[in-house]
Amino acid sequence: MSKKKPSLLTNLILWPVRVLFFLLRLVLLSAILFALWFLLQMFGVFTVQVPISGASMLPTLPEKGWVPFQRYLYNPIISQFLPQSLQHGDIVVFENKKTRTELLAQKKDAKGFVKRVIGVAGDRVEIRDGFVLVNGVVVTEPYTYKPRSTFGGTAVQDCQKVRVPKDELFVLGDNRKVSMDSRHIGLVSIKDVQYYIPYQKQSKMFGQQWRDTSSDFKAQHSSLFNTQEFIKLLNKERKNRNLPILRYEPLLEQSAKLRARTMLKYDEFDAKAPKSGYDMQDAMADVGYSNIVFGEFPLIGYYNAQELFDAFMEQPKAQAFLFNENYQDIGVSTFVGDLNGCPVQVVVQHLAGYVPPNYGKAEIATWEDGLNRLKSIQGGWQKLKGYDKFYSEHKTDVDRINEIIAIRIQRFEAIVARIEANKWISDEEKAWVEQDLALGEEQNSIATRLNTKN
Repeated sequence: MSKKKPSLLTNLILWPVRVLFFLLRLVLLSAILFALWFLLQMFGVFTVQVPISGASMLPTLPEKGWVPFQRYLYNPIISQFLPQSLQHGDIVVFENKKTRTELLAQKKDAKGFVKRVIGVAGDRVEIRDGFVLVNGVVVTEPYTYKPRSTFGGTAVQDCQKVRVPKDELFVLGDNRKVSMDSRHIGLVSIKDVQYYIPYQKQSKMFGQQWRDTSSDFKAQHSSLFNTQEFIKLLNKERKNRNLPILRYEPLLEQSAKLRARTMLKYDEFDAKAPKSGYDMQDAMADVGYSNIVFGEFPLIGYYNAQELFDAFMEQPKAQAFLFNENYQDIGVSTFVGDLNGCPVQVVVQHLAGYVPPNYGKAEIATWEDGLNRLKSIQGGWQKLKGYDKFYSEHKTDVDRINEIIAIRIQRFEAIVARIEANKWISDEEKAWVEQDLALGEEQNSIATRLNTKN
């Protein structure tokens, strides 16, 4: 007996149900394929191309381009079944509020920060003398851009031991002197990690860019800085900016060294020297150097000439200092010492120059008028010495007022001669100006007293 074919009405009723079941199977298959694809990305069978921007991971990663990463998924339940435990040396991409704020400030279109895992849960990380120590052992780091290039920041300072808590990471960039990382933004939650490259896969991918570390410790506790090379780089840039080149001044190098020692001794890097009371002007005086304009710029770290120049070029304040047209002389000193028991190097630059004054006619006339008034009254007070009786009765006052007038005239003449020659008045002459008010008041007081005796 043959089966009865469904009627047209039945087909019309069943068609949407069949379509729905087909779509459900399609969605389920797509979900399975997507989950499989996602899982294979996590195992590294497939990779995710992540955009890279910036120099913080040189030499391992390019400054700009796309790099294949494995996807990272943190889930307290799922993660325990996945081979995704982040290890020392892994490169991670992470994103959080701090990274978004910084990338926005830098106007960078990047996925997040790309850094290397240095410390994991339970580790004690310390930065000392340009090296990284994990659990008290100096880490050999062939992937870093330069040897002995790790220094503390605002969040983690030199010789500060940091214990990494559970579910957090201590991360650093490979190009340590330009990288913003845990030294500045603190530890990173593993929940913020989106992608990673296991360390064991990196040698094949990036090993040809890495360094030979056999001589990394030979320069320990010594300066890497070449003053003449730095001045050459600086003058090349000043010339490009149509600024006069700087002359090397040994006395300024000596004054910079005196200040460097003071900075480390007192942990004081303020130009006003509130703790030590020994500022740049004091140091210049001690080495026998003086000039009209002067300034200093200190920086902590083991820099060579090119690195220091590059570091300054990244700082607007440093550029304003180095490319000031009023400076003509330069001295640079590096001093390796201890800061609170931590070995560091401080690089201090002293710049100075002469700027001719531009006295106005009114200012010159004021000094000349004051000198002429003193000369005009000097004769009258000198005549009192000729009146024997009056002079014998008021000798002390007469002698003193004539002494004051003579001192003031001598000083006014020296100051007038200097400003008419368009030269800056000396420190001694500045002191005279401050003292003249008291001398003038004393002169007027004596004159009033003597006039009442006539």
